Amino acid sequence: MVRILGVMALVMCFWTTGSVDVLASSAPAEEGAADGPFYLEMDPLSVPIRKKSGAIKYYMFLAMSMEFDEQDKKSYSRKMLPRLRDAFLQDLSGHSVLHKDKSRGLDFAQVRKRLLKHAKKVLGKNAPTSMHVVKVFKGN
Repeated sequence: MVRILGVMALVMCFWTTGSVDVLASSAPAEEGAADGPFYLEMDPLSVPIRKKSGAIKYYMFLAMSMEFDEQDKKSYSRKMLPRLRDAFLQDLSGHSVLHKDKSRGLDFAQVRKRLLKHAKKVLGKNAPTSMHVVKVFKGN
């Protein structure tokens, strides 16, 4: 009965606010809710794709998600997002994200590895356990 009332309260909260975040923060913690992994999705990062001369040919936009094993690490990282974005953008602007054979496209493994390295520098012990590419799209 208590569980049904709790679910009804959550539905009413969602119906009146239309926000999933409000649901998550107002819901009482259940036993399995504290288990990870926890994900923090970032706004897309702009990545310049350059010609051999160094001039910018076009931009790609890369949406990343960080995976954490603890909620506290995720919360800390959310506060540090401006510094993380800066470190990520510096790396992505300074080094190519493409395979050496450019016809193969984006080197996802290398990008994830480099960004995880920078996340560890910025966040220290609160670094994510993994980085995931959520979406890639081409700009002008």
